[in-house]
Amino acid sequence: DIEKGDSMIIGGMIKPGTPFAELPSNWRCPTCRASKDSFKEVTEEIPGFEVNQGYGLGGNSMTAGQKNTIIFGGLGIFFVLFLAGYGLS
Repeated sequence: DIEKGDSMIIGGMIKPGTPFAELPSNWRCPTCRASKDSFKEVTEEIPGFEVNQGYGLGGNSMTAGQKNTIIFGGLGIFFVLFLAGYGLS
């Protein structure tokens, strides 16, 4: 983690704020001991045009997973409320 570094671990030499690209080539993960070459960058693409992502109520800058959570979460809440109303009668 860039904010933490690994200086809190015994023998850790990486200071907080050091980006992954600037780690030495012989660096190993302090948790699993994997080499730097074993990691690959994961990027999450936000659908839509970049110029349009600042518009709307924040929906344009959400990832597909976040949109799915809102949609299906809303449907789930509606279903639970519907069953609760049905149970009252």
